[in-house]
Amino acid sequence: MNSTPTTVTAPVRPRQEVTGINPVRARARVRALHHRELLTAANLIVPILVQPDARPREEYSYLPTAVPISQLGRYVSGLREHGIRACKVFVFCESKAPDAADALRPDNLMVAAIQTIRAATGDMVISTEVCGCAWTDSGECVITDARGRTDVKATYLLMGQMAVLHAEAGADIIGPAAMLDGSVQVIRHALHEHGHPDVGVTPSVIFDSGLFAAYKTAMRTDPGRGNRRGFQIDAEHQRQALTQAQRWMSEGADGLLIQPAMMTVDVLTRLRMDTDTPLTAFSVSQEQQMHTAVDNPVVLEYARMLCRAGADFVMTYDGPRIARALAEGL
Repeated sequence: MNSTPTTVTAPVRPRQEVTGINPVRARARVRALHHRELLTAANLIVPILVQPDARPREEYSYLPTAVPISQLGRYVSGLREHGIRACKVFVFCESKAPDAADALRPDNLMVAAIQTIRAATGDMVISTEVCGCAWTDSGECVITDARGRTDVKATYLLMGQMAVLHAEAGADIIGPAAMLDGSVQVIRHALHEHGHPDVGVTPSVIFDSGLFAAYKTAMRTDPGRGNRRGFQIDAEHQRQALTQAQRWMSEGADGLLIQPAMMTVDVLTRLRMDTDTPLTAFSVSQEQQMHTAVDNPVVLEYARMLCRAGADFVMTYDGPRIARALAEGL
């Protein structure tokens, strides 16, 4: 006897609006009246990892916003077309040295990147980072002395000179990443002294976290000792983060960058309650790697949560993806 397998398909059910009973939520047109979109493309900041053209793409292509310098102008023009108004520039340094000498070369990749973005999109807000980790052969955020201790004077000088170099190239906002007390004040003084009082300073409130791993691998910034705990906050210490934020503001910070976003929502919420200073939540590299496994609505839900928690801006490697999803009305 011949038996043919039967294919069973689920019945297709027509989609229809189901109404509730709460007057604020029940009817679609009333929900639409109450809706206020927390997140727009203008709230997004995209971290761009600029690469030398000669570097093999497979060394960094797993991060979607890593681009070679020759493609940077076209890339940022595409961001603007999607309504994104701001980026933060990081660059890969090939010639790392103990004194981070390449960080101060007037023709380095950072200067070229800033100038390329400014030429391609005159109204794009450009942020940069004045940190030694990309430029030192040790991967440290600071200059160290012969005994491996922080050379505070040399590090302050490096940060101030980097800030002026970036500002003269066209950067709008400077961000010290290492939480070295006094650095905001030093950068602010250097900018004023060289005629850039209108360039902002936005330092980080940054927790020690494994969520930076993908970035550190792509940019080869992992310090030889394996962590940056002397310049970052242990995950157990919310109050330490809040105290550091107050220090930054007392030094003249124009905003705060809270990172990694996924692990600092409590700090973000507390800061929003305590200050009107602009706050940016930085959804860092390993968060983006996790987001590759989920659909756009989930990524949007996460970014909206950060805005709801108090972020004025969301810095994310998923910025282009989010902007496209918003344009599609998700």
